[in-house]
Amino acid sequence: MTSHSDSTLLRPLGTWMVIRGGLAVVFGLATVFWPREQIGSPANLNIRVDIADVLLLAHLLLQGILVLVQGLRTRTDMRMPLLGQAVVAIPGVLFLLVADTPGQLRAAIAVWAVLHGILELWIWRGHRDEGMSSDFLIIGGIHVLLGVILFAGTDMNALSVLGFTGAAALIAGVFSIIGGTARRSDRARARAADAEVADTQDAEAAETLSSGLPDAWDGKASGTPDSASASSDGAGGDRP
Repeated sequence: MTSHSDSTLLRPLGTWMVIRGGLAVVFGLATVFWPREQIGSPANLNIRVDIADVLLLAHLLLQGILVLVQGLRTRTDMRMPLLGQAVVAIPGVLFLLVADTPGQLRAAIAVWAVLHGILELWIWRGHRDEGMSSDFLIIGGIHVLLGVILFAGTDMNALSVLGFTGAAALIAGVFSIIGGTARRSDRARARAADAEVADTQDAEAAETLSSGLPDAWDGKASGTPDSASASSDGAGGDRP
C-alpha cells in the first residue's frame, strides 16, 4: 500500500513520465513515417545523414531539457540520476553537431543510450521495492540494449541508426506513458481516500459533540433546582 508521503510524489513523477514518454513516441512515429529515398528499387530505401542528424539531435536536445527541468524540480533521491541523464545528453548533442557520417551518428547515439540506460537502472535500483518500479527497469534496459546494438552494428547506415533509435524511443515512450498514467491515477485515488477519511473523522467528531451536549446540559439543568431547593431548605432550617 502506498504511504501518504510517497503518494504525494506520484502525481508530479507521473506527469513528467507522460510528457517525456509522449515526446519519445512522437519521435518514434516520425522516424517510421519520415520520407525515404529510393536507391535502385522500392525495397532499398535510405535517408540522408544530415536529415537523420537533425532528427536525432532534436530528440536528444528536447529529452535533455525535459530531464534537466525534472531533475531541478525533484527533491528526492531521484534528483541525482535525473541530472546525470541531462549531463550525458550534452556530449551526445555535441557529437551530433559535428557528425557527417553514419558511423559518427551511431557512436554518438550508442554512448548516450548506454549512459542514459545505466542511470535509469540506477533509479530502478533505488526504488525497486516500491510499486510500479519495473517501468524504470524496462526503460533502462531498452536504452542499454539500443547502445549495444549500435555498438555492434559497424556497417549500419543512417537509416538503420535512426530506425533502431526511433523503435527504442517508441517502445520506451509507451511504457513511460503507461507508468506515468498509472502513477497519476494512484495519486488521485490516494487523495480521494484521504478526503474520505477526513470526512469520516469530521462526521464522527460532530456526532460525538452533538451527543455529549444534551448530557451536559441535562446535568446542569437538573443540578440547578437541587441546589436551589437545598439552599432554600438550608435557609428554612436556620430560621427560628
